[in-house]
Amino acid sequence: MRFLGEPVAFVVAETLAQAHDAVELITVDYTPLPSVMEFEDALACDAEQIWGDAPGNITFDHDAGDEAATEAAFAKAHHVTRLPLINNRVVIAFMEPRSAVASYDATNARLTLQAGCQAAHNLRGALATVLGIEETALHVIVPDTGGGFGARNGIYPEFVLTLVAARRLGRNVKWTATRSEAFLTDFQARDHMFTGELALDEKGHFLGLRVRADWRHGAYIASRSVWVMAHFLAQVMGGGYRMPTAYLNQRGVVTNTAPMGAYRGIGRLEINYVLERLIYQAAHETGIDPLTLRQRNLLSDTDLPWTMPGGALITTGEFSNNLARAVELADWHGAPERAKAAGTMGRLHGIGMGMYAENDGSTQTEFAEIAVNPAGRITAYLGTQDFGMGHKTMYSQILSEKLGVDFDDIDVVFGDSDRVKRGAGSHGSRSARMGGTAAVMGADKVIAKAKETAAEMLEAAIDDITFADGSFTIAGTDRTVTLFEVAGKIEAAGEKLAEDADFNVTADTITNGVHICELTVDPNDGTIQLENYSVVADVGRMINPMIVHGQLHGGVTQGISQALWERVVYDPDNGQTLTGSLMDYCLPRADNLPNFNIVCNEVAELDNPIGAKGAGESATTGAPAAVMNALANALQNVGAKAVDMPATPEKVWQALRAAGAAGRSPS
Repeated sequence: MRFLGEPVAFVVAETLAQAHDAVELITVDYTPLPSVMEFEDALACDAEQIWGDAPGNITFDHDAGDEAATEAAFAKAHHVTRLPLINNRVVIAFMEPRSAVASYDATNARLTLQAGCQAAHNLRGALATVLGIEETALHVIVPDTGGGFGARNGIYPEFVLTLVAARRLGRNVKWTATRSEAFLTDFQARDHMFTGELALDEKGHFLGLRVRADWRHGAYIASRSVWVMAHFLAQVMGGGYRMPTAYLNQRGVVTNTAPMGAYRGIGRLEINYVLERLIYQAAHETGIDPLTLRQRNLLSDTDLPWTMPGGALITTGEFSNNLARAVELADWHGAPERAKAAGTMGRLHGIGMGMYAENDGSTQTEFAEIAVNPAGRITAYLGTQDFGMGHKTMYSQILSEKLGVDFDDIDVVFGDSDRVKRGAGSHGSRSARMGGTAAVMGADKVIAKAKETAAEMLEAAIDDITFADGSFTIAGTDRTVTLFEVAGKIEAAGEKLAEDADFNVTADTITNGVHICELTVDPNDGTIQLENYSVVADVGRMINPMIVHGQLHGGVTQGISQALWERVVYDPDNGQTLTGSLMDYCLPRADNLPNFNIVCNEVAELDNPIGAKGAGESATTGAPAAVMNALANALQNVGAKAVDMPATPEKVWQALRAAGAAGRSPS
């Protein structure tokens, strides 16, 4: 057993009470070993080795960028800003804990698993590999699920064990995690120790970025977590700035902690946090206004397309425009007057911003099948997955507009490996761009196929047939047949009006934006009050603005929460989890947050007909830097040092106390 919560036995019983009683009959004879918990413990010369094939407790050592060019840039720098930063470990805290229901059909030797996940076909493939069966021998069904955030996009031991138990017993087997189990066994996220350096010339132009990252990924490497972290963390080095060169060294550190998985904004949030904190600190050290420093280095229209030092390609974006709109939205220039007003109330005032440019898309292919029923309904089979994002609404809107049929006449099917032929699922903010485009392509093929039959029915040349508002018409006449009538004709001939489509791209898309946070601090106890929070986001074209804004609100909240409240804490001596429930681990409440001022600057992406970019993760990526820059501003205004995330009242008060500013009214 290498971390607290690692499963060691699986009990199957008629009732939960019987299962609990049976667990009491199991005796496990443990030999205690030293726990390796903190970065320093794991990397020490005499550290206990958790795995024999990971010497020094290092599982991987990966470089990205151009080391030689970056070293040369730093050698000629007029100023170098250096910051050590912690990106704190957090739990995912789905609304609905993980669960699974497994069954076995002995007649067909076929297993079925109902479970919450983010990609039914990916889960089927992984489980089939573990069980040593063909994928066709397993049916995965994903019902409506409360939240995913990346951590549901992997395989957990309980999914395998319920299937094994169902096959051995010939009975349906059900398992549901308690919230306490979830705190111990769900994949966790973040947990980096960074050293970031930013090189500038005498005028404040960026010359290069250098980052060292150690990632405490826990006792195991889960699913694709290493590839995802390495890919996303490196790709967007430099953000939306003219950063000539960058170099990143990242290492995986194994410890006796829960394994890590993907989480909203994985890699992008972490590297963006380093860059934006460095920019704020560089402004502080050089005396250049932080707004001016960003304006001086932002990409312009003439710079695009721009390849970031980490390899991501920016094709569209209005970075200066976004910044100007955010400054106006937040009334940035009115902050000094509000600072004076806060001072009269005995509070410290801070304002900070965080820009971001993140790569969204992940798996670069997606599937859709569009079928037309003569009875008057459209069914869309999508390879993406909905776990609370409103996909049925989004896809119905897309197809209603494309096919000219009523929104309510469209059925959307996903999360069923038997009914949907293939699919990559929902992760990496990809669903609208990838799934939406696949749906459009499928609808185009349906129209093209139906047009041939419509031409026969109307006794006209196919080139004379037009399609609009759900009907085919001979151009220049009033002779018409509906899409559903054509589907009836095709079905009468023994066929179906249904078409598949796969949308493939060669690169991720880049979504971007600006966050501005304004806060005040009580110097008596270190408590923080968020006063205003403004966002300008470029998510490409919005299909449903209400859904997009909901995604942005949720993303901002999760980013703020990591900055101020969330942190998994282990006892460094024995490995016990000290934040094992909602009694000990702080999640945000509505009354912790201000109303968000969010506007979207819709700059269409060029690689898809919808013009969509990503929306689900970008708001999380921008938030921690904006909050922590605002707090650094408040603290440094009274001579106190900035603190690491999470900025708890105790940390803030201690920083103020060390500077002699605790309990002192602002001057």
